[in-house]
Amino acid sequence: MSKIGFTQLCVLLMLVNQFFSAFSQILLKKSTLVKHKNQLNEYLNIRVITAYGIFVAVLFLNSFAYKGIPYKYGSVLGVTSYIFLMVLSKLILKEKIEKNVLFGNLIIIAGIILYSL
Repeated sequence: MSKIGFTQLCVLLMLVNQFFSAFSQILLKKSTLVKHKNQLNEYLNIRVITAYGIFVAVLFLNSFAYKGIPYKYGSVLGVTSYIFLMVLSKLILKEKIEKNVLFGNLIIIAGIILYSL
């Protein structure tokens, strides 16, 4: 695989990781909305365990992705999780997107575009 192809693969991997990171945060939020039998079940249930499993996998996959992209671009790609989180919150949790959140995400998108130029 060429260096450019590997870099593109690592960028794609980083974006997919950010999506899954946002998804795991949704799982944690969904777990807080459920009434649990006891305090132990608040932490040892399928949603929480899956979410933290995803976090661990994302950590390792991000470490691999950084082999193909410079650190300065990794941090820029990392903030895309906020955008994914906003969209997933709307779709899965049916939360209303507030003006402040939308404005903040627009600033993030503008920052990504400016930084990439």
